[in-house]
Amino acid sequence: MDARDVRTAADARALVEERGLSHVKLGVVDLDGVIRGKYLARDKFFGALEGGFSFCDIVFGWDSNDQMYDACTFTGWHTAFPDATARVDATTCRDVPMEENMVFFLGEFEGEAAKLCPRNLLRRVIDRAAAEGARRATRVVRLPADYLGRPTS
Repeated sequence: MDARDVRTAADARALVEERGLSHVKLGVVDLDGVIRGKYLARDKFFGALEGGFSFCDIVFGWDSNDQMYDACTFTGWHTAFPDATARVDATTCRDVPMEENMVFFLGEFEGEAAKLCPRNLLRRVIDRAAAEGARRATRVVRLPADYLGRPTS
């Protein structure tokens, strides 16, 4: 099975078993859009597919330079940086080109952390826009160089 064909937890499990992987890569997106990840052992990953997983909520309290935000109220020393729950989005399965046979999945936060999760925020914005009658559109812009070639080509 190709990684991009994974659609369900059952597909993800089948792919990991088919490839004989001992672990997989799993990541979540922080407030700056940086993917923060970890390796999960095969059995833990199978458990995460069914029941979710935990990830330290500091990803909502520091910047892309790993420096804590000054006025963060969601997490910090005052909360002792607890784990937040997340779920595996099986549809995000991709091959990791630099690691033979390795696959990567994105997770999405649940509960209170879902309010800050960039992937959930994007979904809410799209849903709100659709409710107001907006629709998604894609446009391709072609420049003359696309047809005529570039001077160095």
